[in-house]
Amino acid sequence: MQKVVGQQLFVVVALFDPLGVGMTFDRREWPAHVTLASNFVVGEPGVRLARAVKEACAGYGPMSVRFAGRAMFGRDRTVPVQLLDSAHLNDMHERLADRVEVVPGFAAADPDYWRAGYRPHMTHVPTVTVHDGDTRQMAYVAVAALTENTATLTAAFVLSRPPDGE
Repeated sequence: MQKVVGQQLFVVVALFDPLGVGMTFDRREWPAHVTLASNFVVGEPGVRLARAVKEACAGYGPMSVRFAGRAMFGRDRTVPVQLLDSAHLNDMHERLADRVEVVPGFAAADPDYWRAGYRPHMTHVPTVTVHDGDTRQMAYVAVAALTENTATLTAAFVLSRPPDGE
């Protein structure tokens, strides 16, 4: 993991339900979300980061994702996740990486989970029950600023158009 001490961490997530900018959650009690770009820092987190994320997601609309088993993530394999089967999520992650990595001051907190190391997943949420093969539709994307204990949405928008071929 790269050293990002003293810098604000961010994450980009897809959501199944709309949430507003400024909403704050305990990181152990996030609403159901799909990680699109894992923890990173940037030197210009405001409008520039929000614009980069929105540009990367342009052309995507609400998309169905299929749940494809459980796994344990994190360096110590202590974070339960539900894997997702979706080529569109891999493509969206690559587009996000292309745009976010050029924002001045960018550094991935853990580069192993970017690009080829990205695995589409929903972090396990005790109040959400899904089974292998279930599908759900996600239509929202958000950028969240992270502290050790909280996540605060700094940008949020609706996926407005289906990607080519969907």
